[in-house]
Amino acid sequence: MVNLPTKMDVTGAVKYHYDKFPPILNTEVFLGQLLKAERTLARYDQMLRNMHNSDILLAPLRNQEAVISSRMEGTISTMDEILQYQADFNDVASITDETRSEIIETALYERALKEAQSAMEQGQPLSKF
Repeated sequence: MVNLPTKMDVTGAVKYHYDKFPPILNTEVFLGQLLKAERTLARYDQMLRNMHNSDILLAPLRNQEAVISSRMEGTISTMDEILQYQADFNDVASITDETRSEIIETALYERALKEAQSAMEQGQPLSKF
């Protein structure tokens, strides 16, 4: 059981937006960088549209996202393990007892990302569920 202090010292606390919300932003400070990012994303999007198989660029990004997100949840696996798993096992029926559950969990997360991408490409709306 954690003992919390009965009275907290908040003299150094930051007062964010009391009676001043939304804040007035100086967009000139970051507008140039925002436009540069937008142009870069537009070029990337156009490059993907012109590729015969855009999965060549997207697959490594999906794998990296799956590894990093799984790591935040305490599931530890590496990109090398995921790529080796994908090369060795095409379906769940071919998994051996030596395959670590963390690798399988991360690979299934990557598969879920791919299915979500496919559903969005087919016009399915984003949903909370």
